[in-house]
Amino acid sequence: MGLRDWVFGGDETPLETANRLRGTAKESPDEVDVDRLVGLATEPEEHAVSRAAADGITALAEQRPGRLFDHVSELIEATTVLEGVGSRQRGVFARALEHVAREDPSVVAPEADRLVASLEAELEADKKPGSDVYIDPDKAAGLSHAAAAAGIDDAEPLLERLRRHSEPTVSDAAREALREL
Repeated sequence: MGLRDWVFGGDETPLETANRLRGTAKESPDEVDVDRLVGLATEPEEHAVSRAAADGITALAEQRPGRLFDHVSELIEATTVLEGVGSRQRGVFARALEHVAREDPSVVAPEADRLVASLEAELEADKKPGSDVYIDPDKAAGLSHAAAAAGIDDAEPLLERLRRHSEPTVSDAAREALREL
């Protein structure tokens, strides 16, 4: 029990919780409360909470991607948020999925339709007239690599379209993913 818990009765704000979990994910990835971390990242009330928790997910994905196996569905759902709170982290979630797919493709493969739909929605929303949504290069790259690692052949036509995208990160990732498929 920390001093704040003792003095103030233990009420942590969501941002304080996200920051604490982020630190734990970086320093002790085997000890972090993954359910709580993913929940704060994918269902935030403010950008700062999502950003802090997403940073923890990045650390976890890089060090212990297996800890995220039970959260593939939530991570894919989080990549579909194109506007509003949490939308700025969609690339982080896609990169986490890439790490998970490389660790064990069979965990991501059952979500193939949703992964492809999220990637397609990103491409369709890019520079759409009347919209401020632009393609997130990290999301496009992460989901492209995740699709390839999981052997999702249905992504091939979409990867072909992404290969011709003007954003170099997007086109390079699609090219690499097509080679992997």
